[in-house]
Amino acid sequence: MEKPELLIAGLCVLAIGVYLFYRWYVLRKKIIDIIATPTSKIGTLLNAKKNAGNVVEVKGKLVGEDELLKSPYANKDCVYYHSTEKNKIREVTQSSGSRGKSVRTYVETFSESKSDRRFFIEDETGRIPIDPEGAEVDGMVVHKTIEPVGGGDSTGFFGSMFEPCGSKIIAVIKEEQILPANRKAYLIGELFVGSKGPFIGGSPAKDKTFFISLKTEEALVGEGQREMNFLTLGWAVFGAAGLALLMMAF
Repeated sequence: MEKPELLIAGLCVLAIGVYLFYRWYVLRKKIIDIIATPTSKIGTLLNAKKNAGNVVEVKGKLVGEDELLKSPYANKDCVYYHSTEKNKIREVTQSSGSRGKSVRTYVETFSESKSDRRFFIEDETGRIPIDPEGAEVDGMVVHKTIEPVGGGDSTGFFGSMFEPCGSKIIAVIKEEQILPANRKAYLIGELFVGSKGPFIGGSPAKDKTFFISLKTEEALVGEGQREMNFLTLGWAVFGAAGLALLMMAF
């Protein structure tokens, strides 16, 4: 091997291409499921036990089971919330073979809270319970703050030259999204029949689409197709560039 640096660069670029292809594949499956699954009236699902295990699509209004939930950060009424606290971290390391230092920043999740109480979606024919565990939720963002810690990302005039090696938290990011009550929603998931009757939830095998959104089906398909076009270009470019670098390395 004549140029190991090209090998490393090629593998890194190729890895980005593989990641973008994976995202494209997952999104493609979701969009196909959304397009291919016909919209069901909820009343027909309540009386169709033979359809248990099938993926179903419903559209309607979100309704709470009893009292509405309160989101932890924004204190908003809702039927579902998802709150996260993330740390933005600055890491300084000594560059190998030189006196310089390399710096990278990244974000990692510190804590996460999702409501697991069931709620309903209803149309003019009835209402059916939703078990939100495992759902991909596209809700309303009601809270997002970035709180600097210890001076934040400021490094002064000399940058990282005199900064000690190690990692430190430079900011705390808090985000929260909710599904408000009485809002129209789109839902695709698996139909189950429990001891209290039919409900919609996520497949235990995690191989079926389970998605809840405040957007319309048409908007979801349009956004998804545009993102797929972007991802297609991305994985094709990074994949080709990665392979080219690997060929140059040998």
